Amino acid sequence: MVNSKRAGGLVFLVAGVYGLILSLYLPMGKWNEPGAGAFPLIVSILLCLSGLFIFVRARVRDVAAWRDILKRQWIPFQIVLFTAGFIVGLERLGYLLTACLYAFALLFLVSRYRFWVALGLAVLIGAGSWLVFGKLFATPLPQGVLSL
Repeated sequence: MVNSKRAGGLVFLVAGVYGLILSLYLPMGKWNEPGAGAFPLIVSILLCLSGLFIFVRARVRDVAAWRDILKRQWIPFQIVLFTAGFIVGLERLGYLLTACLYAFALLFLVSRYRFWVALGLAVLIGAGSWLVFGKLFATPLPQGVLSL
């Protein structure tokens, strides 16, 4: 008897544990000067806690076929898959290119924005976050192939 809420909680829990493990490899910094690993660590802990909360709290109310559960969980699965691709491509491609591709994938493939709208927003989001974190806050971001 599998409940879709429990499956969703399990997805959050798995994504949180995965992010938690990977964020431990990043420098944490100090309390007054957080490093690159502080934000992913906090987000991963929150994902783990919310996933655990959803998983434990959900009661088995309806019996659904695995196909129905997978159909309902397709969007969260896509988000987890694109996030894993973002993490893998970060060092190779660099932050700016990876952030733009990640935002485009989420906007175009998951949220179903029109191609040009998704492309424009992805460039704005990627470049904006790169400017804020990389230039304004002077956070060391992977440069990758662009070397900006």
